[in-house]
Amino acid sequence: MADSLASPTLPALDGWVRVDESTDRLFQFGLVRVTARTVVYEDDAIRSRVPEAGDDTWRFLFASRLVIRPRTPPSAALTRLVRNGATTEFKSRLRDRGFSDIQRVDSRTLAVDDGEAEVVHYTATVTVNGVDLLADAYVAVTPVDGEFLLTGGAYPREVGGGDEETAAALRDVIDPERFREEFFDVVRHME
Repeated sequence: MADSLASPTLPALDGWVRVDESTDRLFQFGLVRVTARTVVYEDDAIRSRVPEAGDDTWRFLFASRLVIRPRTPPSAALTRLVRNGATTEFKSRLRDRGFSDIQRVDSRTLAVDDGEAEVVHYTATVTVNGVDLLADAYVAVTPVDGEFLLTGGAYPREVGGGDEETAAALRDVIDPERFREEFFDVVRHME
């Protein structure tokens, strides 16, 4: 039953706030069904330090537990299928949050607690109160014990042009190396 699907467990996220949690049946064909339990977080601490930026959600993170029933052991083909679906959905999430000029940069594998994650890297642009931010965005797919853990998120890496007061405030809080490491820490240690 979809309601009994456990939320993914993430490492501590200081300054982040959970803004959404949902369980969705993504697909059903005959007896085969795919269900996902998703939690979404936003970096409330950084947003509160830049009141000039308003309530735009320009740094976010989501995590999903994806279950296929009847249980199907992960395989290279199944992982590829899940990754392709996850990347399509992730680009849609980015667009829904106001990101544009979304470009796939590369993909790689990353060692995680329970094996290996396939990580896809994107660049994008998001406008915050008249200031353009260049952003990095990642989505990771990790097969674990007959399920899949999906992690995605985006963060600004560089301030472009626009309102100088907002741009200066954003430059003071943007730390792309720390943001990147925090994201990969979640990918490595999510259960």
